[in-house]
Amino acid sequence: MLARQVEVEINSLQDTGQEEIEFSSQVTGKLYYRNGVYYLKYEEVLEGLEGTKTTLKIKEDTVTLIRRGKVGGTQKFISDKRTSFDYQTPYGRLPLEIEVEKLGVNVTEQAGEVVLQYRLYEQQRLVSCNQLNVTYKE
Repeated sequence: MLARQVEVEINSLQDTGQEEIEFSSQVTGKLYYRNGVYYLKYEEVLEGLEGTKTTLKIKEDTVTLIRRGKVGGTQKFISDKRTSFDYQTPYGRLPLEIEVEKLGVNVTEQAGEVVLQYRLYEQQRLVSCNQLNVTYKE
C-alpha cells in the first residue's frame, strides 16, 4: 500500500493523582501498511513536542510508539505486560516503565482507532495513569 494521507485526532488524559491533564490535537498524517503492520506517521503540535515526529506501529496485540525530535523514545504497549523504555528529553535520559491495562486496536486502510490505558512508572513509583486515544480517517 502506498502512503495514504489521513486526518489524525489524538486525545490523551494524564492523571498524576494531584491533577488531570487533558491534551487534544488534530494533525494530518500518513498511513502505510507493510508486512501485516500499519504505520501511522505524524508531526506533534502540542506545546513542548512541536516538530517531534511520531510513528505508531500498529499490530493486533502490540502498539509501538516511536518519537524522534525534541523528545525521543520507543514505547512498546503489549496487553497485560510491563515494559521499560528510555525517554530522551532536552535535559537528559529518563528510564521509565509502562504497564498496559487496556489495548484496543481497530484499524483498516480507510479509518482506525487505537485505545490505550496504561500506568507510567519511574523506578517503581507510579507517576501517572494515562489514556491515549488515536483515531484516523481518510
